[in-house]
Amino acid sequence: MSKKRKWLSTLLIVLGLLIAAYPIIDNIRIKYWENRLLEAFEEDVDLEIVASGMVESDYLALQAIYENENIIENDNSTTNEDTQSTETTEANSTSNTETTNAVVSKPDKSVIGKLKISKIDLVMPILYGATEKNLNRGATVIAGTSDFGEIGNVGIAGHRGRSYGIWFNRLNELKEGDTIEITTNDTIYKYTVYKVHIVEPTDVSVLNKNDSDKILTLVTCDPIRNPTHRLIVHALQNP
Repeated sequence: MSKKRKWLSTLLIVLGLLIAAYPIIDNIRIKYWENRLLEAFEEDVDLEIVASGMVESDYLALQAIYENENIIENDNSTTNEDTQSTETTEANSTSNTETTNAVVSKPDKSVIGKLKISKIDLVMPILYGATEKNLNRGATVIAGTSDFGEIGNVGIAGHRGRSYGIWFNRLNELKEGDTIEITTNDTIYKYTVYKVHIVEPTDVSVLNKNDSDKILTLVTCDPIRNPTHRLIVHALQNP
């Protein structure tokens, strides 16, 4: 075989290897830049504007609500184990059917939106004001925080049920890059998670904001049983 043919054969082999390796190389490149961008993304989101007094008041009030929820769940779990019966189950089924029909015929005007996180199979109604009543019905906007779609920081609080998949139970599974979707009226806002962390229950700085970013902050108790801290998920609205 001539040198020219050997050279051509070698070249074809190299090209074949490069083509075969391209998907792997491309994936490495994509992951590299994703990580670089996420790192830069987190560094750039500075929350230097302190939350208002109303925000602080609503946020700190969560402590008593979360503690009370823990007491109620303990009482309910004991009562349900001792007194549950077929008759009660049938009565509850009838009651739930009637309630569902009522909601269908007359929408609840207190619901201002819907929270959806596909990764953890979560869909919850959003209400305004982090009161005990509202938290027992869905996710709640913390009073005084920003509006959806506006520059600032909109805080949403939620309970964590002890049963798998209830309320914000699986919120700890979220990672950087995950998507959160908010629907209000006819508008859908999509956010990308950039930080998940645990803070003291008095750390209101998680609801601070800046004058350039549209931030969403999810707040819940941690751990699920006898909570002593807050689990915080920060996300930035997609362009």
